[in-house]
Amino acid sequence: MTRNINYIGIFVSFLFLFSCAKQNLDAIVAFQTKLSEEWKNPETTPLKEEEKADFKGITFFPIQKKYQLQADFSPIENGKTIPFPTSAKKIKYYKEYGLAKFKLNGKKLELTIYQSDPPIEGYENSLFIPFMDETNGDTTYGGGRYIDLEISDIQNGQFTLDFNKAYNPYCAYSKHYNCPIPPANNYLETEIKSGVSYL
Repeated sequence: MTRNINYIGIFVSFLFLFSCAKQNLDAIVAFQTKLSEEWKNPETTPLKEEEKADFKGITFFPIQKKYQLQADFSPIENGKTIPFPTSAKKIKYYKEYGLAKFKLNGKKLELTIYQSDPPIEGYENSLFIPFMDETNGDTTYGGGRYIDLEISDIQNGQFTLDFNKAYNPYCAYSKHYNCPIPPANNYLETEIKSGVSYL
């Protein structure tokens, strides 16, 4: 018996998946390139003049597809405003916005998503995911890392959580900033070898 195989359909599906994968990769490369160039450029770097000579540049883990995943989003109704201690021993305030639930490295994990309280003018759509993991103090900055998110990125109760876009707070490179420290509930009991590294 001869099977009717839709080779054209298979080929089109392959092209679509390949195109999506390439777009995702291009977005990660663009993010990392932009971040690196901003720090190296004397006109845009957050570094103070006396810090520039010792700056060795931004380093990244190799891009890995497994660290770009779909997370389930659950809103936190009437989220609490949480005081975040900072690297400068001050306090910044963030409101609980929602929960991100996902699987990685064989584990079920969860991160709380926050929004600045009050929202910063011009950044009302911006969300903030501070986190720590088992690489901190070893191959990543000891004070944790951040991932940015937009409210509009969340669609139908899901969003793309991309650890390839995890970055260090300014305080990893400069003593002149006031960076919020990730809360204990956003500690991931696994290694996130993705995004900005530290060594």
